[in-house]
Amino acid sequence: MGLSFGGPRCLLEDQQADILYVSGAMSGSVAGVTSPGILTWDGTSFSAMDCGFNWDCVSPLSGGGLANGGIGTMAFWNGELYAGGDIYSINGEPAYNVARWDGSAWHNLGSGLDGLVTRLHGFDDGLYATGYFNNAGGQLAHGLARWDGTQWHSVFDFPLLSGPDLNYIHDVAWYQGQLYVGGNFVDDAGRNCIVRYDGSAWVSVESGIRGSFSLVNLLEVHDDLLYVAGAFGQSGSYGPPDNPGCGIVTWDGEQWGTLGEGTCGSPNPTIYRMSWIQDTLYVTGRFNTIGGVPSGRVAKWDGSRWCSLVPPDYFYPDIVALGSFRDTLIVGGSFTIAGADSIDRIAQWIGGGYTSACGITVGLEDTLPDAANVSVHPNPASTVVFFAGALPLGPLPLMLYDATGRMIRHTVLGPDRTMEIDDLSSGCYVVHLPNQVVLRLVVQR
Repeated sequence: MGLSFGGPRCLLEDQQADILYVSGAMSGSVAGVTSPGILTWDGTSFSAMDCGFNWDCVSPLSGGGLANGGIGTMAFWNGELYAGGDIYSINGEPAYNVARWDGSAWHNLGSGLDGLVTRLHGFDDGLYATGYFNNAGGQLAHGLARWDGTQWHSVFDFPLLSGPDLNYIHDVAWYQGQLYVGGNFVDDAGRNCIVRYDGSAWVSVESGIRGSFSLVNLLEVHDDLLYVAGAFGQSGSYGPPDNPGCGIVTWDGEQWGTLGEGTCGSPNPTIYRMSWIQDTLYVTGRFNTIGGVPSGRVAKWDGSRWCSLVPPDYFYPDIVALGSFRDTLIVGGSFTIAGADSIDRIAQWIGGGYTSACGITVGLEDTLPDAANVSVHPNPASTVVFFAGALPLGPLPLMLYDATGRMIRHTVLGPDRTMEIDDLSSGCYVVHLPNQVVLRLVVQR
């Protein structure tokens, strides 16, 4: 099991056929199956899908992968598979960045799209495409278009937001009867990286996602919430403190919600992909911290806390694809190293012993008897903290636990009620004090 140079960008399971579609920038598998940009995996071996893309089935292939990430998105619509990305030919004939699979061969969709496709989604009224294009089937579309099975359409007169020439649109989703669009854009009307069509106009979603490096990569509806993921945070170039969160947030139609601390604390908080296996959410991206704990850039959210699946620097160089097959997590990218193993750009998660990186459970209240009268500050802190409130007189026993539940300190506080923490790594901790008082402490540097 392994893929050639370039690796995968998108993974899509077909449960009816019991196969996994794998698309990206690879020319084929390391076992010699040639199918540039896309293959199938049946649990045992890879198979070609006709001639793949950007190849005539005859000419010699170079050792490199496809340009611009190759085939970066796939979707089902109307009972068929569609693929999009940087597609300029199908079996030697011209193509235009999006294609349809009929079960044995690929076909273009009319005159297609005149730029890179970033995401495809099959909705009731058609196949939606987003990307870095201006025209769809000859119509001005500004990076958002709909295919009805015969022709392309613009969508609600989607405007030029990024200016002056091109929108950078990354995803689209229907939520509560309104169409949401995310990407890398900002305009004079305050529409920042995410907008929605309210039935008459394209409007902002509160203040949007702000920051000079900020963008929205993903929009996905799950359990009546819209999940929004991308490159954004609450500090530096990734956004101001009043941004709704870091890396990933939810929207319920009226207000933002957070998933713990998200990727706050990471120099680069970006999330590239997310995927659900039952009710567990998995993400990958450029982050090295999630839920306040170190991460190897792939993690899960179980509804109450984040856990990293692997330690920092586990995959080299990068993960960019995430999906599932037979309820097993699959990751892909440009990596050739996974821990102590050599793995060619695609791997499945079978569990493991890495258990030292789970964040604090969200909803852990600073509780038990009258916790409102006990506090630790500053919080977050970096060098020293001070405890105040309704605490017993005299020496004060204290136990400190890390994010895995391991006790790392058992000490007694003096009359000044201070504790030095400059020896602690960044992350989340739990403090136990007398009278069953439990406090949450965040160390941040």
